[in-house]
Amino acid sequence: MNVVLLKANDLKTNIIQQQKHIFRYANQNSLQINSTEIDNSSLNEKLESKNELKGFLRSLDVNDHVLVYNLSTLSNNLEDRMKIFNCLFERSITVHITNINLKVTKNTRAIDIFSVFLKENDGFLDIKKSTIQGRPKGRMSKSKFDVYRLEIIGFLEKKYSVLKISERLSVSRSSLKDYINSRGLKDLAETRKKLLFKKDFKKQDDSASTQCNITKKDKNNNG
Repeated sequence: MNVVLLKANDLKTNIIQQQKHIFRYANQNSLQINSTEIDNSSLNEKLESKNELKGFLRSLDVNDHVLVYNLSTLSNNLEDRMKIFNCLFERSITVHITNINLKVTKNTRAIDIFSVFLKENDGFLDIKKSTIQGRPKGRMSKSKFDVYRLEIIGFLEKKYSVLKISERLSVSRSSLKDYINSRGLKDLAETRKKLLFKKDFKKQDDSASTQCNITKKDKNNNG
C-alpha cells in the first residue's frame, strides 16, 4: 500500500499544501495513493508520547510505502527519527520525502540519510527561532563557520572540547560555541556517528530490538 501521512501542526506548510505536493509527487512517480492519515501531535512532542503516530506505524505492513512532505512529519527529534527509520527498515517499508524528491529504503546509504537529517535540522531550527523571536521565515543565516561544518561535526564525534576545536580551526571559542549550539551540531554529530560507523543501519546499536517496540501495542496504553 501507498500511504500518505500529513502533519497537522507543521508551522511552515499546512495540510492542504502538504497534500497537494505529495499528490503531485505520487502522480509524477506513478504511485497510486491507497490511504491518507493525519498526525495531530505537537512538533516538539517526544515519540513515546505520540500515541497517534505510533498507532500509524503499527498499522503499516511489510513493503508498504509512506509518503510524507518532510521529515518533520515523523519527528523533529534526531534520535526519534532514527528509531522510526530503524523500525520501518526492519519491515522493508519505503519512505518518500516529497519536498526533496527522495525515496529512502533500507538500502539507502547512511551518508545520504545523514545529509537529509542535516538539511531538515537547519530548517526546523530556523522555523523554531522565527516563531520565538519573530524572525522572518527562511533559511538560517550564513555563518563564517559554515565552511568548517562537517569538520566540526567530525571533531564532536571524537569528543573534542569546544576549546580544542577552536584551537584546531584558529577561531574564537565563544563564537564557535554559539555556532555549535545554534545549529544543534552535537546532536547531529551523535546521529552521524551512529549512522556512519555501523555496517548496518538497521542494527545501529544494541537497543535496536527495544526501539522497535514503538510498533507494538503499549501494555498500559491503548494508543
